[in-house]
Amino acid sequence: MELLLQTIVNGVVLGAGYAVVAVGLTLIFGIVGIANFAHGAYFAIGAYGCYLLTGQGLSYFLAVPVAVLIVAGIGVITELAIVRRSLYGDAHHGSLIVMFALGQAIIAALILLFGPDPHPVPSPLGQTTFNVFGILVTAQRAFIFGCSMVVLAAFGLWLGFTVKGQQIVAVAQNARGALYSGINVPMIRTLAFVLGVAAAGLAGALLAPIVTAYPTMGHGALIVGFTVVILGGMGSISGALLGALLMGVANALFETYVSVSWTPALGWILVIATLLLWPQGLRGRAQLHRH
Repeated sequence: MELLLQTIVNGVVLGAGYAVVAVGLTLIFGIVGIANFAHGAYFAIGAYGCYLLTGQGLSYFLAVPVAVLIVAGIGVITELAIVRRSLYGDAHHGSLIVMFALGQAIIAALILLFGPDPHPVPSPLGQTTFNVFGILVTAQRAFIFGCSMVVLAAFGLWLGFTVKGQQIVAVAQNARGALYSGINVPMIRTLAFVLGVAAAGLAGALLAPIVTAYPTMGHGALIVGFTVVILGGMGSISGALLGALLMGVANALFETYVSVSWTPALGWILVIATLLLWPQGLRGRAQLHRH
């Protein structure tokens, strides 16, 4: 029983990290209508930003929000220079190709600047662990879980109870209707895109002390993120959270009781089962005409 509880706790903590990545992905797809295959690259930029800032003597706890701001700034440039100019109203295959190419370009730039080797990111939490009712939790993972929950809760409240949040929801439901009602749809799309990539940067900065910073670190996060989004339902924020927790716990249980080597296949098995039984995902719904 103790092993089972430890495994579930590990899975929930893992799922919290997945949720931040997936919420960013589903936000961009749900509002902007773009499959952001560069999401993993922004995840890596967040980790490298944290690496550079801590290397300059900045505290890790300050480096994380500054790294997120750096990623958000790059997201603004991306949206204004690339996404807004060519991808709105395009078919999804167009955004897939452009964003995938952008992601590869960012990875190449990271290799050019930092080399292919991993770089450790120091954290004052280190390998500290504490015992809660017989369950061991590392301080860094607890910090990741706490930050993820706070950010996701704040984001949910912001969407539900602020004017800008309600405008984002309106654009996600019907962009043309939102435009006719006086909402500045281009500005809302920019905001959604920047928030989405900032979430990826936050996840990268939080996980950097555990996985180290290296150029292709975002590949795994991208695959897991899209798996979670498909499970939860494309464009559904609550679905992304539900899918992330499900994926995290399922992965942890599978690694403990079945096999670590087969764990990557589990996500795709869950995706296939979900699409067969619930084609829109666990919390998704049919997409309206968006443009």
